[in-house]
Amino acid sequence: MAVKYTEREIGYIDADLGRVLYPFCGGSFKLTPEEQIRLIFVRRLVLEYGYDPEQLGLEVPVKAGAKTLPKRADIVVFSSGKDHDPASQAYVIVEVKKKDRQDGVDQMQTYCNNTTAEFGVWFNGTDVVYQHRKRAPHKFDDIPDIPRAGEKLEDVGLFLKKNLVPATELKSVFETIHNHIYANEGVLKDKAFNEMLKLIFMKMVDEQGLGEKSEFRITEGELRAVEDGKGEDFLKRLGGLFERVRKDYGDVFEKTETLRLKPLTMAFVVSRLQRYSLRATPADVKGTAFQTFVSAHQRGDRGEFFTPHAVLELMVKMMDPSDQDTFIDPACGSGGFLVYGMNHVWDKFRASGRAREVDMIKYAHHNIRGIDFNPDLAKVAKMYMVLYDDGHTGIFSADSLDRWAEIKKKATAAGVIGVEPGAFDLVLTNPPFGSKGKVSSKTLLQQYDLGYHVKKEPDGRYTKTKKRRESQIPDVLFVERCLDLLRPGGRMGIVLPNSDLNNINLDYVRRFIRGRARILAVVGLPVGTFASAGANPHPSVVFVQKLASKEAAALNKKGYPVFMAKAERLGFVLSTKNAPVVFLKDAAGELVVDTDGRPVIDTDIPEIVEAFRRFRADNGIVFHEGEFAASEGSAS
Repeated sequence: MAVKYTEREIGYIDADLGRVLYPFCGGSFKLTPEEQIRLIFVRRLVLEYGYDPEQLGLEVPVKAGAKTLPKRADIVVFSSGKDHDPASQAYVIVEVKKKDRQDGVDQMQTYCNNTTAEFGVWFNGTDVVYQHRKRAPHKFDDIPDIPRAGEKLEDVGLFLKKNLVPATELKSVFETIHNHIYANEGVLKDKAFNEMLKLIFMKMVDEQGLGEKSEFRITEGELRAVEDGKGEDFLKRLGGLFERVRKDYGDVFEKTETLRLKPLTMAFVVSRLQRYSLRATPADVKGTAFQTFVSAHQRGDRGEFFTPHAVLELMVKMMDPSDQDTFIDPACGSGGFLVYGMNHVWDKFRASGRAREVDMIKYAHHNIRGIDFNPDLAKVAKMYMVLYDDGHTGIFSADSLDRWAEIKKKATAAGVIGVEPGAFDLVLTNPPFGSKGKVSSKTLLQQYDLGYHVKKEPDGRYTKTKKRRESQIPDVLFVERCLDLLRPGGRMGIVLPNSDLNNINLDYVRRFIRGRARILAVVGLPVGTFASAGANPHPSVVFVQKLASKEAAALNKKGYPVFMAKAERLGFVLSTKNAPVVFLKDAAGELVVDTDGRPVIDTDIPEIVEAFRRFRADNGIVFHEGEFAASEGSAS
């Protein structure tokens, strides 16, 4: 691509106007489901395929003989930016439909047959069809992909790793793959989920390999062979990649596991992923895709839901992990805290000039641990970490509320060491909560102080009785388990329902926390924060620092300040399933952009993080040696 464009220069949504604007051509169209899908593909054509925006036309009239067709072509890629005559210069025609619409392939073919277009694309946001027009007679072949700028059809699938491109948007790509597997395999979702995991691991292993050429690929000729029931070269290459996956990630896949999808389905998945570099794809793009991918399969009954990016940013940056901190999430889900926390520490390596890859990987392997009850989610968390090279070896599946001996047994079986009481400097977690998944096991409850009834003393203290509770809500037990995981002086950030903080019947829980830790901060989150994951609690984040009981008692007697804040803007539309991003605007209503020309997300999280940093400096709350030394006395 000769000229680099930002997403904003190509096209963006103005929610206030209710329109999609395309600065490269001056176009402005009503914000509809179809228009949002067209925006996705326009960006792909420029940023992934390398076509110059000057080559693109939107709403292009097409003639059939002397008569103009009643509908216009949604997107036309012309041979050059000078002549936009579809009768002589059309190269690719794209027809878009709103999600779940399946019509339009015939319409796209009609446009191609009445122009010079060699390639046609049909796209509805989740499903996609790529076709090559045969000149004599007018027939169309399905193909793995359309050529990138400057390439020919025979170049598709012959990618050098250095020429792989970051994905501008992965969510719809993953949805396309998911839908295709469901439609063509006739299998239960668990199989589809696991098979897709295998293929994504194969893609990542290929990118990490030493060879210059991509092995995770398929050409048009190989696709034809697979369609004819052959394709031995393609299948052998994929089989070799999966052998490497099983060898490199024996903690994720069993030795007996095989590729179970039909060859044609695997060909489809490879064709949709092969042009991308997953390693180079931005973290927020991967995070959105992973959350969508996982939540489509793994929404459980234990109250688990995924943590939005804004909440990850808030909790990681307020607790500010360093390269000396051991860090665990005992309800890690798909690994959001682990990945965000690891990248936070890696940014410190880079800023210090110590960014040796070997040291960064060593930190990830030795200092990061994750546990999840769901073994499939533990697999996904491993995969997510592998995308960042790596830290996945510290993740395993277990019930974090189980007996310590059982947790250690599961950890040992997974090759993970160091998960024991008092072993960690930092806990960041968003545990399952709510009354639906109450813990009632006598074996589990008897190991917790909060698993027993309490008696309120005349002085207001609560003392533990010998009477075990019949059940306890999981978030309360997670509070105790997380405090147990911390060493003295260790820090914790935990998402809790507001009922834990203001319900009079749970006052004993709050007293329990104060008896073992200093409360550093409480940050309220708005209702709707977790709506995209199918849950709508009113949550807050509680930050504490563990203390010895005598130290905590003395501090409570003396009294101490607590940082309080309420997050109101998280950068996405609350209480909506899809949670579209909200961008910041200036007083004139124009989008605010960063130095790279990208729209700035509208969130107050950075302000809260900075206010907490000043609060710590003012009150002498030090997390790391030498902190605030350079600006001591200057904080306001």
